[in-house]
Amino acid sequence: MILKVTASERGLVAESGPLKLLITEHLGLVPQLMHAGGALCLARDNGQSSFIARLGGFDIDRWSVDWNRVEQLELFGCAVSGKSLVLHASASQYGEEFYPAVEIGLKLTLDFYDTLPGVVTARAEYTNNGTQPLSIDELVSCRVLLDRRLDDQQRRPWEFASYLGPAGRWGNDYSVVYLDSEFDRPNFVGADPAKPGLGELGGAPLVDIWSQSSGLALASAETHPVWASLPMRVNREGLVQASLCETPEARFGQRTVLKPGENTCTQRTALIAHRLDFHDAIRSWASLLRARGLEILTDSPQACYKPYWKSWGFGHDFTLEQIYGALEEIRQFGMGMAMLDDGWFTTYGDWEPNPATGKFPGGDKDMREFTARIKKRGFMSSLWWYPPGVEKESKLFREHPQWLVQNEDGSYPTCPRDLYHLCPQHPEAVEYVVSLVEKFMGDWGFDGIYLDTTGLSAVPPCFNPAHNHGSALDSFTGQSAMYKAIYDSAQRIKPGAPVEMCICSLPHDPFKMPYYNVANASDPTSLPQMRRRIKVEKAFRGPSFCVGDCYQIPIHEWEHWSVPESFESALGTGAQLTTLYSNLSEAQRKKWQLWFGLYNHLMLSSGDYLNLYDLAWDKPEAHVVRKNGRIYYAFYAERWPRNRPLELRGLEQGKTYRVSDYVNGTDLGEVSPGQQSISHAFAGSLLIVAEPVG
Repeated sequence: MILKVTASERGLVAESGPLKLLITEHLGLVPQLMHAGGALCLARDNGQSSFIARLGGFDIDRWSVDWNRVEQLELFGCAVSGKSLVLHASASQYGEEFYPAVEIGLKLTLDFYDTLPGVVTARAEYTNNGTQPLSIDELVSCRVLLDRRLDDQQRRPWEFASYLGPAGRWGNDYSVVYLDSEFDRPNFVGADPAKPGLGELGGAPLVDIWSQSSGLALASAETHPVWASLPMRVNREGLVQASLCETPEARFGQRTVLKPGENTCTQRTALIAHRLDFHDAIRSWASLLRARGLEILTDSPQACYKPYWKSWGFGHDFTLEQIYGALEEIRQFGMGMAMLDDGWFTTYGDWEPNPATGKFPGGDKDMREFTARIKKRGFMSSLWWYPPGVEKESKLFREHPQWLVQNEDGSYPTCPRDLYHLCPQHPEAVEYVVSLVEKFMGDWGFDGIYLDTTGLSAVPPCFNPAHNHGSALDSFTGQSAMYKAIYDSAQRIKPGAPVEMCICSLPHDPFKMPYYNVANASDPTSLPQMRRRIKVEKAFRGPSFCVGDCYQIPIHEWEHWSVPESFESALGTGAQLTTLYSNLSEAQRKKWQLWFGLYNHLMLSSGDYLNLYDLAWDKPEAHVVRKNGRIYYAFYAERWPRNRPLELRGLEQGKTYRVSDYVNGTDLGEVSPGQQSISHAFAGSLLIVAEPVG
């Protein structure tokens, strides 16, 4: 891909593939997406800079660009080729008769990638060219203003849909969030006990904003968790403003003062232009992070796709006899794994078998007998676990408090379950976690691990003096080290072992994704959430990656913390079927038999998910999976009339397709070349397959 740079009346225009980026004379970035011979643009140039350095209490943003010093260089430090565009600018502001001006130099590096169309990353380096030291209050990167009227004059300026990667509250949607005139969200992705009220914290440092024509995502391009915010709000003019903001703090060992002659750099920030919903923005971001060294897994081992049942239907008070009693029925349904859920242990941190009557009074011996019996019945087994959690009453806390994350005052921060955190950057704590994996899978004989709870989202800063951290943020930025150790140990003991992570109802971040090979819909609280989140995870990982549906729960056992049975939502989106229940009626048994039979026959979970429909703006909601030359469509709506055709996108030109409802075995006729739709009414859902004729 060639980078073309030309001068214009408004500044400089850089063109790379479908991306056309205007760099204004005040260093404003205005991205456009070239499509079908025209330019799609949601960003407005209002005469402001996209880069603001708040230094010494002043906003430095009146940049003067030296257009004679623009450089084009080969892209450096990345696994893909491309070009770097380097600009130099300076600002002289706030000088008065008795006060010297604030003099700041700026070197802005914009990177364009040959194999990542629509992506540009930016990094700013600020130099204090003045005579007085300045506090570094905040660094704002890639600020953009979006206006919906640029692609539809009849719309209000803030009428967009958004994806919000930073973690919010349990149960909130994050995959499709419609903006309103009052929208204002800080989107902090740190984990600071000193700043309560910002949500569960952690999450993915990416926000995406899109309309029916195109979208623009803003993200960190660093390969580790970042202590930053991606604030997004609707301003007084109704425009949507987004940026990435860094606020250094002395307590973390960060530089907070810029002396004369010194410089400071921002983190890399990415702008991603795309079409349709969040899918392509997330996919491009994940590809960028891989190119920069983050090895996000793209494939799942075969064993991961086995449908499974988990014991949570019986809750904490399960007995082994209840589990054994369910095995014959789930075997008849075609499930391949049985998972031992929460309630099997004594205390968080110690992870010893629960000796209660009906559970594991014989300790390790009973655990070995349990997994052996599961295996004898033809199942793989998996174990529920929350690795960093430590209970206040645990033996581990009494004997090894030096392994835990500590606050500045020596107290211990807690996760949403009121548990302490093992520090993921303390070697002895990580060694202990690895020893547990060896016990669970090597000694006890479990075939896989299920990692769970909201506390997996992020680790607070660690001020424990026993850990000798270079910065208190090491525990936060290096939290993936613990999960790498777990995953590596599990794969060493049993290659191809399923390792799944559920960060309950919160968005998953990409930094842990190299270290679990089964994703899931993360405890959705509505069926649209479930389907959207499956698409999110397919975008991050790859079209055929294993993504679980987060459980088919019989309607009579549903308690509103997740979603009730909807096999249509799971199968149609290419999800792995999973379930939990304690007792099924005869009608439900027939239903479970049908859907798990369809799942095992079609295996759409290992097919290729195709991004052909926009979940925010296309009606009805639609998902597409391609498998063995066939194209499987899933449509969802409360009711859809026959006189509104269903568009079948992705059909190969010149081919005739036979279309059928594969759930009910109904032939819906042929779609001839040039015809891209069918007429068919439905209520709730319609799952169909288009198969080439001949």
